Amino acid sequence: MRNQNDIEAIQDLVQRGEITVDEANVEMVRMERVKVVHSLPASIRKVLNAAVKSGELCHKKKSGHKPEVYYHPGFEHLANEERNRAEKECLEALMKVCV
Repeated sequence: MRNQNDIEAIQDLVQRGEITVDEANVEMVRMERVKVVHSLPASIRKVLNAAVKSGELCHKKKSGHKPEVYYHPGFEHLANEERNRAEKECLEALMKVCV
């Protein structure tokens, strides 16, 4: 979860020119630990994928009803929990529609 202090700290770094907006997007994912992705602008996806290639972030592709996630390398267990939670919510919503 993001909190207001984290957001303001990153905004301050961007305003002072210490990091770029692209680096700020990567930092936001690192601070959140896990970012569940349903849709993402191509420019941000490109930045996050570059961070994956450099080892700053990790990525799991969408699989069935499990959503795509970007996550901090040390928190794969949280990424798995979030994906499982999102899949469960999706399946429960489908069951409510079908029943």
